[in-house]
Amino acid sequence: MRSVRGWLRLALLVVGGFGLTTARFALAAQVNLTEDEFKIYHQYIAALADPRVAKLKEAQRLPAVAKNFKLSQPKLRAIVTKGERWPSIEAMGKDCEDAIRQAVDGTPLADRLDHVQVDVGNEHVVSYVSWKAGDLDKLEEEAVLLAAKIKEAAPITADIRIWAEDVKDNEHKVFDGLVLGEAAGRFRENRIADFAKTRYLKTFQTAKIDRPQ
Repeated sequence: MRSVRGWLRLALLVVGGFGLTTARFALAAQVNLTEDEFKIYHQYIAALADPRVAKLKEAQRLPAVAKNFKLSQPKLRAIVTKGERWPSIEAMGKDCEDAIRQAVDGTPLADRLDHVQVDVGNEHVVSYVSWKAGDLDKLEEEAVLLAAKIKEAAPITADIRIWAEDVKDNEHKVFDGLVLGEAAGRFRENRIADFAKTRYLKTFQTAKIDRPQ
């Protein structure tokens, strides 16, 4: 994803709905933007805050931004249409958080998630999720499963930061890891039992296990 150039660098990052022409209310729906689409949408919202864009007629704004992004108008319009289903980027993040909690229903992680935060403060989205450790012999499997569910439920996620809390001491992290959303999106849930330790965990940027003695 190319960085924003020219006047866009001067734009204030905003997470509200400047210039939105359609949806005004959040929809309780799955966030369906990809990681790259979200970056473009976030940059688009930021661009609308630039005075030189704001002074344009509404019909001229999207074409002007598309030209600056070196994107076709139809492609940018399709992305914006997806994003405008939420009244703000913050609301989109909240729906991602709800979706993550719902995604683990029916799995061994059900009712064991603790902290869930999808940080949409900038275009590089980071999802922070912790869970109460269960069977300590299955920490690797649970970590991989959780990462896969996070990316499935919050596809805008670029980085996934997860940790497991010792049920006897919440401050003690028995697992602490970071994995790219792109990598987590390739995890096959039906192969986690086979490949969690030998293959999937090796794709994590960091993965520290500290089982209690």
